[in-house]
Amino acid sequence: MNMVIPNEGKTLALDRWLDPDGNPGEDWIVRLYSNNYTPVDSSTLASFTEATFTGYSAVLVEMNDWGAASITTNVAYSTSSVTPSYTCTGGGGQTVYGWYAEGATSGKVLAAQRFDTARSMTPGSVEELDPFRVAFKTFT
Repeated sequence: MNMVIPNEGKTLALDRWLDPDGNPGEDWIVRLYSNNYTPVDSSTLASFTEATFTGYSAVLVEMNDWGAASITTNVAYSTSSVTPSYTCTGGGGQTVYGWYAEGATSGKVLAAQRFDTARSMTPGSVEELDPFRVAFKTFT
């Protein structure tokens, strides 16, 4: 799976690193999406259709849930202590194609990832994003 950090998320991340306005980062609202879509650099909230299966709810990952960044083979990783978990508790189920994170303050897409294989969320199904981590890499 290749995670994408859309341009609006990149801009926010860069702003936070450089801290030009004195504002720290923001909490993430992590959601599953049900439209057959592959995230790209120009993705926005309108690009995603949030899942609606019975029992579904978005998961809040707060700023202090993220661990310190570490570097592995020139890639910076940060892992959350919160594992977003989604359980289908009934109904007809739904197919989900991946996840996206919305900034709780900005309302911008911070990151998104399409699953290698779509998930069928039928009653009793559980989807956990474990480990839940982000990566930043230099591309050439």
